[in-house]
Amino acid sequence: MFTEKPLKVFVALAVLSFVGLLILQQSLTFHRVAMFIQDPSKKPSRVRNRFKLQNAKSEEGSYLGSRELGNEYDHNQELNIDSSIGIPVSQTLKETVEHRSSVSFKEAHEVSKSLEKQKSRMSSPKTLSKLNSPEQQTTSPSLDRRSRLPKALIIGFSKCGTAALRTFLTIHPDVISPILELRYFTEYYSKGPEWYRRQMPPSTEEQLTIEKTPAYIMTNESLTRIQDFDPKIKLIVIVRDPIVRLQSQYAHVFCHTKPSLWPPFKHWWNEKPHDQRIIHFSYYAWYIRQVYNQFPREKVLILSEDDMERNPLPVLKEAEGFLGLRPAYTDDMFVFNKEKGFYCFNTRSRLFPRVLRLVKVNRFTGCLGGDKGREHPPIGKNYLEHLRQVIRPLNEELFSLIGKRFQWDNFKKKP
Repeated sequence: MFTEKPLKVFVALAVLSFVGLLILQQSLTFHRVAMFIQDPSKKPSRVRNRFKLQNAKSEEGSYLGSRELGNEYDHNQELNIDSSIGIPVSQTLKETVEHRSSVSFKEAHEVSKSLEKQKSRMSSPKTLSKLNSPEQQTTSPSLDRRSRLPKALIIGFSKCGTAALRTFLTIHPDVISPILELRYFTEYYSKGPEWYRRQMPPSTEEQLTIEKTPAYIMTNESLTRIQDFDPKIKLIVIVRDPIVRLQSQYAHVFCHTKPSLWPPFKHWWNEKPHDQRIIHFSYYAWYIRQVYNQFPREKVLILSEDDMERNPLPVLKEAEGFLGLRPAYTDDMFVFNKEKGFYCFNTRSRLFPRVLRLVKVNRFTGCLGGDKGREHPPIGKNYLEHLRQVIRPLNEELFSLIGKRFQWDNFKKKP
């Protein structure tokens, strides 16, 4: 009797402990699910990075909206089409479902019921007959959205505004572009064109896919690969005041280093004898000549970042014409902000809602954020004059090669 009682107590405690662990496990599981519904970023760490990458890749292709604004959608997003009957779903209900992180289970159930009612109403013979009419069938090609190989590339140069140019181009309703630099023709060529195609956001037949990797212009091997890939592809090259580019490169290299540890600007650029490092970053003509050796000049557009910064509209219109796009960049797209001293997006422009999705701007002023560029290091007067003497002949060679001249502040003749 004495030994049986402790045994029973032990068994009872063991059973209670087991039941308690089951309850705790279920509670934790429910808690994690609830947290994910409220904030999808709270996924387990092993998939969080993949989730972020998918978000980045689909940032510009996450909406299906009016043709005028050129909204896109992504494969990972719920399409605005009911796959069972092939009909549009209410945009209002779609937006409600997309914001399910703030929707209660009761509200979600009500949305589901509303969707079912709409599906039943839209699948009626009368509605389907109307949807299948010739007038409706003419819009079907625009729904053929899939990843397509690029027809244009931004191939150079680094620290010359390639990211800004890519972003501005995607404001055009007919331009689609991946956010990330894919580096296919330099690092991932062995993966093949099908892999390359799958990295592209979905687009329609009427839209143009553009990819940006500024390293493409730096090697003949990558240019040869591009030529083999598509001899008719269009190439965009953007250059910049070489001295400003040197400052930008210096700031980029040491952006994660304490300022007290930065080497003097002059000493860092003169580490190699005979100004070799300076020439490497300033000799645009040498690299562009390699492009002309493999592609017709009419397939290559040379732009200046300085022009785009002073007034982006003429630059974008030039690119628009070069790419064969329908006119979409209008005179009211930008306005000059006297307080900032540069052009900002016009908040009243019809394309401004698209700008808000693609560009980090102040939604009230339309201006880019204050962190749009790193602070450039100062250059001593004597060394600045030395840089001008080294670089000016390289600039003249560039202007003679491309048949146009850019007005760069560091090289303007003094009155």
